[in-house]
Amino acid sequence: MNSTAKLPMQLSDITARLPDWRPQVIFDVGANVGQTASSFASAFPDAIIHAFEPVPAAFRKLASVAEGHPGITAHNKALGKTRGAVNMVAKGASAANHLATDADPVENLVEVEMTTGADMVAELGVDRISFLKIDTEGHDFDVLIGFAPVLSRTDFVQVEASMNPYNRTHVPFRLLEDFLRHEGFLLFRFYEQTFEFKKQGRPVLRRTNPVFIHGSLVDLSGIR
Repeated sequence: MNSTAKLPMQLSDITARLPDWRPQVIFDVGANVGQTASSFASAFPDAIIHAFEPVPAAFRKLASVAEGHPGITAHNKALGKTRGAVNMVAKGASAANHLATDADPVENLVEVEMTTGADMVAELGVDRISFLKIDTEGHDFDVLIGFAPVLSRTDFVQVEASMNPYNRTHVPFRLLEDFLRHEGFLLFRFYEQTFEFKKQGRPVLRRTNPVFIHGSLVDLSGIR
């Protein structure tokens, strides 16, 4: 760990509670231009970081960031629950780029390659994922399904969740929690809790980034 680099809050909390834990392999799915990947790499220069960004404009910037961090490998691919070509709504390097749905207009579409997380783990020869961060603007659940065969070998998972049912842009928290609990995970902590900002804001929680810890890392014996 680089003691001079500011730890991302998630990793700071994890290492505070699990002092012997250090991320060896990080998957950043929906890496955009490398904001998260670069902060992880600065804090843990020995970690191997695989950053996935399918939109060409954003990927070019991500690849440039990766050139300055030997631990980051940039992949110009989308991850999901299936394999094949898919369309994305792509507005430059916007963090709001997302997989196209029937409700999206036909303009600003770009075709990208999609594969599954499990297939990428096998292709890269990864034995265990220390931290899996997913931020795919409403498609986090599909990405999780694609990682399902390897989640038993994953320490932490971060997703982006809708916290109230009116927000249909993101995946409902309960759906993500139910799936991850079935896969052996427990809730670690919420990050980046965001109040509704549309229509000048509303007093309700729009979204947040929950982090889950695999149960194999937690001793709950005698606790009830």
